[in-house]
Amino acid sequence: MTDSINNGCFWLTSNHCYLKDAQAVLAIESSNEFKEQNLSNISIGKYTVAPWGADNVLPQRVLGKMDQAEIVGSNANFNWQVAFGLGPKLVKLVRDVNNNRIVDYWELDKGKEFDWFEQNDIPLFMMETLTDLSYFANAFPVLVFDKSFKNIQGVRHREATFSRWAVNAKTGEIEKMLYSSKWGTYSVDDITAYNVIDEYNAIADLKYYKYQKEKTVCYPVYMPSPGRPYYSYPSWYSIFRSGWFDQIASIPSLKKAIIKHQLGVKFIIYISPRFFEAQEKLNGVAEEDLKARKELRDKLVSQINATLAGEENAGKTIVATKEMIPAGNGASEEKMISIETIKSDISSEYLDDYETGANVISYAMGVHPSLVGAVPGKNSNSLSGSNIREIFLMKQALTFPMIDRAMRIFSVVRKFNGWDKDVRVVVPEYIFTTLDQNKSGKQESTNAISK
Repeated sequence: MTDSINNGCFWLTSNHCYLKDAQAVLAIESSNEFKEQNLSNISIGKYTVAPWGADNVLPQRVLGKMDQAEIVGSNANFNWQVAFGLGPKLVKLVRDVNNNRIVDYWELDKGKEFDWFEQNDIPLFMMETLTDLSYFANAFPVLVFDKSFKNIQGVRHREATFSRWAVNAKTGEIEKMLYSSKWGTYSVDDITAYNVIDEYNAIADLKYYKYQKEKTVCYPVYMPSPGRPYYSYPSWYSIFRSGWFDQIASIPSLKKAIIKHQLGVKFIIYISPRFFEAQEKLNGVAEEDLKARKELRDKLVSQINATLAGEENAGKTIVATKEMIPAGNGASEEKMISIETIKSDISSEYLDDYETGANVISYAMGVHPSLVGAVPGKNSNSLSGSNIREIFLMKQALTFPMIDRAMRIFSVVRKFNGWDKDVRVVVPEYIFTTLDQNKSGKQESTNAISK
């Protein structure tokens, strides 16, 4: 953010410019940083890497954006916390007299399986895995053999933010998981490479790496994502593409700047990033030339301000081009430039926008706003306890696929280490009920058991 006026243009935030003479706020939408399909592989050292996002730092960009809007981080945390339930527990299943149907379970507090569970801090491991699945829909845990290579000694979490796939340059098949803290920098020189287990053939692969004396191997965990062969893509990332996130993130800082500088605002001018992309191509500005891109943007903003400002310019027009975007039943229209008139006070108008945007984001992330707090905005209404309870139970049920993926690794460990077939990891959940059924208003249930 720049607090200086240049040719009548005053930058309130990185994406909002106040046009002093025109008494308008220019809102520049963020560039599309979430292109993931049909990306070319990149070479880093001896590895061919499948990039995660257009510049191979999509997870870092997501985390940076989440810091700008409290509702996004709160919703993402809520999703993994609901899945975590009461935390994983190690249990022994109890079967009926015919040894067929599971009728109960009892929690283990001793034995080799319990020692393994405690030494690996499985509750923390689950927190980390579920967090990565909630934020990125991908997790990269590793399995560690003991010194004799007879058993899996432990499971360890590896940050999804620092994990990438190395692929075969010819076939595109995943060959290694690469772990580095320097993705996106000019010098990626701290790569740790792990062989990758085929999740459909995990036991056989573990036996192979056992004989190869491979100490640590990666077991991929991910949520299904159609059309994305390497990195799954949470559906809620649509908030970044649609522009709702940019609107929510910019409102607090924009309002603060307007109030601080006592600015009069009559118009809001929305400009698509495609407008600047087209101008950059027209003017021969390279994408990597950040200085030239900024100079061109400032020049175009000044021209818009000069066109709209002053009585001598009354009646002048701005040519607002548009693009037709193919859609399922035809095409949708995307305007390159659109102008809205502020009917009253910009602060009150943005309050309504914030309330709408917050609810749209919560919808995209699968979180009813009443479950995490009051619905933002002046028109907020709280639901009854019965309605909230039913919504929460529905939310718990919908988290099962994510729990199932996170716990699949324990089934692999159990089989490879030769544990008792009825020793399992379970995730108990609270089921909230009415006080006439339980004095505490809650009871325990187990909806997720490792296979």
